[in-house]
Amino acid sequence: MDLEDLMNVEVTSAFKKTQNVKDVPAAIYVITSEDIRHSGATSIPELLRMVPGVNVAKIDNGNWAISIRGFNGLFSDKLLVLMDGRTLYDPLFSGVFWDAQDTVLEDIDRIEVIRGPGASTWGTNAVNGVINIITKEASKTKGGLFSATSGNQERFIGVARYGFKIGELGAARLYVKHFTRHQQKDHDGATAWDDWSMDRAGMRTDLSFNNSKVSIKGEIYTGKGTTKLSGFMKKSNQIVHLRPDIPLSGGYIISDFSYDFSKKINLSLRFYYDRTERKYSGVASETRDTLDFEFQNNLKPFEFMDFIWGALYRNTRDEIPMVHGTAFGAFIPHSRSDDLFSLFFQNEFRLFDEKLHLLAGVRLDHYNYSGLEVQPTFRALYAFSDKQDLWFSVSRALRSPSRYNRDAIWIIEVPEIKFKDFISVRTFVGDEDFDSEELWAYEIGYRWQLRRNLTFDATAFANFYYDLFTGSAGSPFPHYGYMVFPIYPKNYGNGESFGLELTTNFKPFKWWRMECSYTYMDSHFWVDKKYREHSKPAENYTDNPMHQLSFRSSMDICDNLEFDLWLKYLSNLRRMNIPSYVGLDLRLGWHITPGLELSVVGKDLLDSYHPEFKDYFLHLIETEVPRSFYGKLTWHF
Repeated sequence: MDLEDLMNVEVTSAFKKTQNVKDVPAAIYVITSEDIRHSGATSIPELLRMVPGVNVAKIDNGNWAISIRGFNGLFSDKLLVLMDGRTLYDPLFSGVFWDAQDTVLEDIDRIEVIRGPGASTWGTNAVNGVINIITKEASKTKGGLFSATSGNQERFIGVARYGFKIGELGAARLYVKHFTRHQQKDHDGATAWDDWSMDRAGMRTDLSFNNSKVSIKGEIYTGKGTTKLSGFMKKSNQIVHLRPDIPLSGGYIISDFSYDFSKKINLSLRFYYDRTERKYSGVASETRDTLDFEFQNNLKPFEFMDFIWGALYRNTRDEIPMVHGTAFGAFIPHSRSDDLFSLFFQNEFRLFDEKLHLLAGVRLDHYNYSGLEVQPTFRALYAFSDKQDLWFSVSRALRSPSRYNRDAIWIIEVPEIKFKDFISVRTFVGDEDFDSEELWAYEIGYRWQLRRNLTFDATAFANFYYDLFTGSAGSPFPHYGYMVFPIYPKNYGNGESFGLELTTNFKPFKWWRMECSYTYMDSHFWVDKKYREHSKPAENYTDNPMHQLSFRSSMDICDNLEFDLWLKYLSNLRRMNIPSYVGLDLRLGWHITPGLELSVVGKDLLDSYHPEFKDYFLHLIETEVPRSFYGKLTWHF
């Protein structure tokens, strides 16, 4: 793909309509299907490492810390992640369980990443960014695909997919996937016991008739792994290291319908049902059912105006039974059903021969925990020419309380203070008065295609946070043989972050493309003065590198031979005492025939092992990422 084509890639995630990347008044990055193939990545989190402003850190084989513009942790609560419009954000802890998020990577059409608030379009919790994983239409995957991958860490990845035509109406595909990952080492060099395996099977059907389109997608999956974490042994009053099995399973079905009344009026409907079950054997478990209905209407009353409005209803119900023996705690009530109602309105004007774009939008969300919330945005883009754009935005976004914030009774640690007749525990106790966290974000961006083979993209931002989650100590009290030192969630925190994101693409020859990106981010958090003595901001337990650098090179050495290089640098994590590291990935791809490809990949080649993150929430025992190699054979027929 030429760089000019990259600037004109069509995206839909920024404002729920189709538009070219260069016309979007937001910081957007697109991972294309070719980027995925050349990256050598074997999972979705690894792919996200190439995006400026996104911090990706591996905790163990099943758990990742992924965030945009700060607040990184096991559950990054200010990042909304979607796959084909289905939200992957879990309201239990406000975040994503990345161990369950996977698909056939060859079936991903693109991953659209919006850095910065997307709440006026996508709603509450799209605070610092939105990641939308979009799979290919079935018509693009006709025929067969077999692939097999094996290496020292990725022990085996097997994929089989077949796509076929359905008369003159459309096409469909069926697929299965299995992977097995080998256990790593922990920070002491001991076996981490974090091996992981998963099986999934799914389908997609896309049909077109008259002026309407129908798409149905579905999948079931099951997986099992282990991890090391810290738990509380009730009988002995100790925090002990556990090695629970983690069986998980689930499935979903999505139905999309759209109808074009004319070139100026479009109606779309979406429905999906999602079920997930996961268990930390002997520690905790969660079963969750989600129903989602969405309506959207796109109108073009004038050539210079696009108006979009829509509504959403979502119901999510969970079951979290009490666990006895060794545990973290409990949720009271053990089962809960919550409803979200949303309305959004968005209007864009294109003035002065479409040189000036003005966009205003607002989303109204009503959630059980937080009531009615208003999230507006105002954006403007000015095109100096076909090759040069300047844009800016002002947005408000909110992170709604999680089930954990409101209903958890969660053992954090065993304090050193001892009592004769009581076992001492420091315990987080949910509070119904905990309210939403607030962000006001200011962004400015500049895109410039200097030459046909050279592009430049820069974004600067300033984020101001209010009512952030803080842990506030209460007075200890006796409870059934325990002396409880309570920690309550309060909205006493404030913060600010400032950053710069730079990306340049250079294609000196048709056979060689290079991309370099740099991210700088600095943040500060504090507690309101009158509460500082007894409160700490939760952001003390999250961390992000101040500097990130990525350089990727893709070369077609000859007609059937490819060589890819990916060099990454991340500065140290100060709060977590994680040193900086440099990673180097190499890939050599050989197209044996037009339908048969063999690739050999080496990842993290500069270190035998390196740490990337520490978890302070579930107290996972962090592992060190090893040097790894694998070979992959792919057959298209």
